[in-house]
Formats: sequence, C-alpha cells, structure tokens
Amino acid sequence: MHTFDRQKATSKATITTDDRLPGWPRPKFIYAHSPLSWEWSAEHERFLPRLKRINIMPGTSGIRKGPGGHAPMIANLQSQGWTVLPDDMQVIYTDEGGKLAKDTHYMVAYRGRRGTTYADVWERPVVIGGGASASVDWSSLYDVDGFNAWRASLLDSGAVPPPNPAVLAGLVQRQERRAGRRINDAHDGAPHVQRIVEGHQQTLSDMQEAAVKAGGKRKRRPVSRKRAKKAEVDGN
Repeated sequence: MHTFDRQKATSKATITTDDRLPGWPRPKFIYAHSPLSWEWSAEHERFLPRLKRINIMPGTSGIRKGPGGHAPMIANLQSQGWTVLPDDMQVIYTDEGGKLAKDTHYMVAYRGRRGTTYADVWERPVVIGGGASASVDWSSLYDVDGFNAWRASLLDSGAVPPPNPAVLAGLVQRQERRAGRRINDAHDGAPHVQRIVEGHQQTLSDMQEAAVKAGGKRKRRPVSRKRAKKAEVDGN
C-alpha cells in the first residue's frame, strides 16, 4: 500500500511528493460534542463522548465566506450546550509502530488532484482503482484505537464535561431492554447463544457500575427471564 504524505492543516509547508489523491477535495471541519451524545466503550469500560464532524462549507449551517465565517455556527452550537473542539489541541493516535503517540492537531491536509483535501489524523487514505475512476477509501484503515483513546482523554482533561446522569440512565435502560430480549434467546441452550447473552449481561453490569461512578442512578438488579418476558409483552 502506498503511503501519502500529509501535513498539519494549518501549516504553510509545501508537500514535496508528486502523488496526489484522486476524487473531489474534502473541506475543512471541526469536531463538536452534544451533551446528549454518549456511547459505551467496552475497551475503556466507560462512557465516551460521541463527536460530530462538521464541515466548514460557506452557505451551510450559517457559515459565511472568509476568515472566521464559521464563528456564528460555533456560537450557535455553544448556546445549545455543545462543546466545540478546536483543531489546535493535543490528540492521541496510533503511530506506524503500533504505539499510541501524541500530536498537536486533529486536522491534516493531503494534496489532491483537484485541490487540497482535509482529513483527521486517524484516517488513512487507501486509493482504489486507477485513472479517472480512482477513488479513496478513508474508513478501512481508520485508527479506531487512537480515536477512542483521544475521546477518553477529552474527559480526563476536562475538555469535554462529564455526562449528565439522566443521559446515562437512558443508555442503561436501552441496554437493559437489549439484554432482556437476549435472555429469551438462551432457551434453546446453544453455547454460542449463551455466550452472546452473557456478553450482553456483562455489558449491562459494566454500564450500571460506570453510571453509578459518574453520579447516575443506583444500580438495578440483574435482568431475570421473568422480567425479560414481561418486557416483551409490554412491547419493549
């Protein structure tokens, strides 16, 4: 696989390689977080913030042309309780040696055939095909471990405020319903089904513990088959 050079999106340095990515350029962007958007990470055994990638394109979301044209959009997001993450902040990613490393920007720039294209530091471009029909796959080699480590660091550093207990309670209730439905699947006694059920129950237990530590509601008793059956009758 060919490796394409990249640079900080804010850098004035010139990429020296003649290689250019195919396809239309991708715009600059920012990452932002809604206080209502969280998800469970089994790897980190905690709730992590879900981040929204917002493209900076004049004419959309109240963005105007010129420097600072996206300031009104940022102000609007912040007025709704969102946390806007600036590009020039410390990030964590996985380096070529497979170890977690740190950088100073999450947005990087690649030279494209039709102009500069922007990506985040966790994306690895893979060119598919050739000639005029060539395209770029940005997702297959995505650095999920590095991205999740960075999201966890946002909580640890205070860059993203801790989750509201009511939001976590909703996530726990959703997992309770999911675990309840899976318990009924275990009646056939198949080992692989039993492992799936146990996995859902363990996830529920871990989520409950994390919610309690985060100041959420008290831990509920484990889901029983009787309660699970009732949940199905009630349409949950």
